[in-house]
Amino acid sequence: MFGRIGGFLRTVLIALLLLCLLAGVAELWLRGRGFPIRTISSQVSDSLQTLLEPSALYHHRLRPVSGVQVEVAAGRAAELRIGAAGLRGAAPLAAKTEDDYRILVLGDELVLGATVSEQSTLPQRLQQFLSRVTEMRLEVLNAGLPGDCPQLALLRYQHGLRDLRPDLVILHVDMSDVGDDGVYRSLLTSGADGEVCQHPALRPVAVSPSRGVQLLRDSALAGWLLSRVRRDGAELLAIRAESCGQQDYGWIMDHTENLQLQIRHALAPIEVLRKCVEADGGRLLVTTCPVVWQVVAGEHCPEATRRCRIRGATPFRSRLPFQSLAAVCAQAEVRFLDSSPRFLRDAEPARLFDSEVPGLSERGLAFYARLIADYIVENPPQRW
Repeated sequence: MFGRIGGFLRTVLIALLLLCLLAGVAELWLRGRGFPIRTISSQVSDSLQTLLEPSALYHHRLRPVSGVQVEVAAGRAAELRIGAAGLRGAAPLAAKTEDDYRILVLGDELVLGATVSEQSTLPQRLQQFLSRVTEMRLEVLNAGLPGDCPQLALLRYQHGLRDLRPDLVILHVDMSDVGDDGVYRSLLTSGADGEVCQHPALRPVAVSPSRGVQLLRDSALAGWLLSRVRRDGAELLAIRAESCGQQDYGWIMDHTENLQLQIRHALAPIEVLRKCVEADGGRLLVTTCPVVWQVVAGEHCPEATRRCRIRGATPFRSRLPFQSLAAVCAQAEVRFLDSSPRFLRDAEPARLFDSEVPGLSERGLAFYARLIADYIVENPPQRW
């Protein structure tokens, strides 16, 4: 009897040792692949977490680095150059003169262009198009931030970007921004520096975490497991996406719940941003474009459709997002470009969208930049 118990215990001990060895190998392998150890923003894909760091003023920001290669999809990587100002691309001109014209583009991943080269990003395409129609020294700065929304864009402008003295600020409002706003809004507080959105990691804690808890926080394996739960847990457990805060595109769907309050909260910062920009002598232009599920069927990007929990027949025909934006901008006296009709009229709309991640393709970014450039040329900011 004792022999059988001893044999069973040896088997359990060997199994535990093998499990620990396997966990150690997995930990080293994940660290070698540069897996993000900690999630900075739940609204940002795992591949972009390494670009971010917590912020005490606007939740998170781009980590100033000389350059980093980001794997955005299987077999696809992009080189990102982030300067000291937290902007992608070349540093702003040191001394801006009256003969210079500076455009600052705010928005999320679409503006940052993490899936394309620097020259193919929306701001760079816009600079290429506008440089052909002006003799001024034109500078278009890329202030894209993964997981951004109008509220964070307003805070970023108030707490630093306004020092760049832009003549024109372009705010791209993404179809995911209402969902993003719902995550960050609960963290807004008023302090000595005005309204801020402090990242939870920067808040003082009464009791320091134990060594075991700290090891789990710093573990790449634990981070990987949590990311899988965050991505697939609701689907595996048959939990409604709305109930776990993972429905970022709820307002674009044809049959949706009443989201008027959330939409109003998410878009309200646009008027405040307009007042801040005009107080600094600049002008504000709000632009938007559709996401893939508003133009073509979800089969164009099946993996992104699954991860974003898109329900119902696509493409969606609801005009609620664009009408809501138009109404808010009209009330706030802000110029607004709705590019969705042009996307819908394109002869090959599927080619304007990435087939692996929810965003525009390189062709789509150039198309969107051309529409913005044409609008600016036809409606010069000086007249606004």
